Amino acid sequence: MSEFITIYCEGQKESHDITILKKVIDGLNNILIKPIGGKLGSKAIVEYLENNQERELSKSKYYFLFRDRDFDQPIPEEEKLIIDRKTYYSYRTTIENYLLDVSTFFHFLQEQKNNYKLNTEEAVKALFIKVAKELKYYQAVRHTLGALRFANSFDTTWVVGSGTLPNVLDLDSCKANAWQLIENTLSKSNQQWTKKTFETTLQEFLTLFEAESFFDELKFLVYYQGKDFAKALTKKLPNFSIENYYKYAKKYFDYTKYLDLVELRTIIEQQLV
Repeated sequence: MSEFITIYCEGQKESHDITILKKVIDGLNNILIKPIGGKLGSKAIVEYLENNQERELSKSKYYFLFRDRDFDQPIPEEEKLIIDRKTYYSYRTTIENYLLDVSTFFHFLQEQKNNYKLNTEEAVKALFIKVAKELKYYQAVRHTLGALRFANSFDTTWVVGSGTLPNVLDLDSCKANAWQLIENTLSKSNQQWTKKTFETTLQEFLTLFEAESFFDELKFLVYYQGKDFAKALTKKLPNFSIENYYKYAKKYFDYTKYLDLVELRTIIEQQLV
């Protein structure tokens, strides 16, 4: 029975997760990457595969689940993985956040001979910042909902999901919709949160997201939900293909630019010894 490391991840074959993980493990042997679909019930699925189905076929010397942090874990003060037993959460909010890069975006537009008048990296950065400022209230509210929710309670948005943006993004509308989600849940539970709790938590994120350094240093590419940012970005660029951009970004992706992914590589190497 062979021994190897198994990395479970979200998505399906050729998903962003798999492509990026392949870059991280490039040159290493005896590693399997297995997608398991969405994050719902992911821990239980991994445990089942390791303890039942996979036992007859092979044995993992070491295994873990690599997944988006999403709004399920607070963002560390340092750029590092969040490790919860056999689950490794990314530092950035979603896998798309690793692909949304100013320099990569600029070079893609240059290769495509774009007509968007984004002829310098500074112009692309300015566009990214403009989009980020328009999204700041919605993203602050999503983080607030993520910080306040408990198991099987409410989502972090009131629309269909990430990548589908509300029609209105002003602070009052986002707050009203978010509080309605909480109120609907509180009426069915024993939680005693008040609107003051909601307002206080929201203000913490608003303070962070309203600092100029937050935008100048592109910190929103860490904090924002990647699908939401990509959707808002493409609205500014008529006929822009985000899928073609992602293909380009994955082709030239350099995991060494991200300390949490470097950390992931180091952990894997240590387990191979």
